[in-house]
Amino acid sequence: MEFEVLIKKTSFVKPSSKLSSSPQTIELSGLDRISPAILNTLFFYKNNSKIEKDDDDDDVERVVIRGLERVLVSWFPAAGRLGINEKKGNKLEINCNDEGVLLVIAHTSSKLQDFGDHQLHQYNPSYEKLVPHFPHNPPKISQNPLVALQITKFSCGGICIGFGGSHSLFDGFGAFNFLASWAQISRAKHHDHDDDDLINNNINLPNHSRQKLFDVINNINNNNNHLTISSSSSSSIYEQQHIGAIQDLYGIPMRAMAANDTCWESELAKLGQSAESRGIQLLTLSIEKEAVERLKGVIVQSGKLSKCSTFDLLCAHVWKARVKALSLEPNTKICLQFPVNCRNRLQPPLGSDFTGNAFVLASVSSTAKQLTEEPLEETIGKIQGAKEVLNNDYIKEYVKALENSSDKFLPSMRELTIVSDWLKFPFGALDFGWRNNEMILCGAALVGTPVPEACFLMPDLDQDRPGDFLVRIGINGEDNIIADFITNFKTYFN
Repeated sequence: MEFEVLIKKTSFVKPSSKLSSSPQTIELSGLDRISPAILNTLFFYKNNSKIEKDDDDDDVERVVIRGLERVLVSWFPAAGRLGINEKKGNKLEINCNDEGVLLVIAHTSSKLQDFGDHQLHQYNPSYEKLVPHFPHNPPKISQNPLVALQITKFSCGGICIGFGGSHSLFDGFGAFNFLASWAQISRAKHHDHDDDDLINNNINLPNHSRQKLFDVINNINNNNNHLTISSSSSSSIYEQQHIGAIQDLYGIPMRAMAANDTCWESELAKLGQSAESRGIQLLTLSIEKEAVERLKGVIVQSGKLSKCSTFDLLCAHVWKARVKALSLEPNTKICLQFPVNCRNRLQPPLGSDFTGNAFVLASVSSTAKQLTEEPLEETIGKIQGAKEVLNNDYIKEYVKALENSSDKFLPSMRELTIVSDWLKFPFGALDFGWRNNEMILCGAALVGTPVPEACFLMPDLDQDRPGDFLVRIGINGEDNIIADFITNFKTYFN
């Protein structure tokens, strides 16, 4: 389809006031420094009124900018820039210099319906025009914004928010909290509140400090005999054989990238390339809630498992379907990894207000033959077991291993399957109150991800399919591999 987007305005939005007059630098943890790449997500809003187009575009723009200015008062790191601290081993940090969030205001003569009925979640190459493009190419870490937004207004009255956030700034949980806070402030009816009153009464103040994670590392170093997991003095993360999620990567090919964070000056440009340019096709499959619930019931009734979550079921099924489609040699060592939010698993807890990365990778290893031949419930049991391993001691050792090593490796994405759980993210909180609350969130789509082959499990936001689920995945290979994956995946859900 022909799809033209006209840029109306490009600006940098800064906090409306400062919580502190002193310049601040946030030291990043090893979890934050795994990858500072930008993850781009689109949120589509349809105009629910009978009038096809309102004349309040200026009001929408005003609400967007004013809400951003105010939310950045408490979320000030989002207006900062990354830097390299040479005195601390060339590690990434955030300079909270208030240089601002990149904001693009755009419009198009197209309508949301032009993307197809109930197809907004399906990746379209035209979606690349709905996300902001950074002013520096190739990227320069110290100059590129950590958050970039594009508001595109459609001729039907619909709106798309293109959101890009650096994974060094926050993980998925933190990103959604930022968006929800921005939406909450934007829909506030009384904009004559001062900033202090708005922050104290309307949103919870976020905690950006990584000090609790650093305290964990210091406590390990001081009380190592209290841990049940043996420690290693190795400086390379890929020699930490006592950590399962790291040990499982030994069996698959790895590409060494660099010995410290300075590599991101050049590597970010590669990670920013579109999936298409890398020969990867992005798919989004829809699964009915009734089919998922029915299969979960069958698995539990078999007596082999006492419980089965939606994530457990879809994660196991995606892994099996993908590996089978790739037609790997039977004895090929393979690995499934999925991030688990450890804000409340770690003791003392980081808390739900913690904005940095707080995920630990759970891991399951196997061979291609074993995985494709074993029953689905057996794979689900292994996934559940991988989550149970993530106790307080394991998380502390994992965090320590990442902190003590700056090695950068990229695993082969044929043997490694990554599944990310977005099923419980608060999509419903992303209500900006536009046009007297007549704008309804009707779809979301991922555009650019650091690892395009990764799978994301999400709720289907289409109002005609309430409660259904989406599986978004990138497939690298010939058309027959893509067709085989779709066939394999649909096996249990026909």
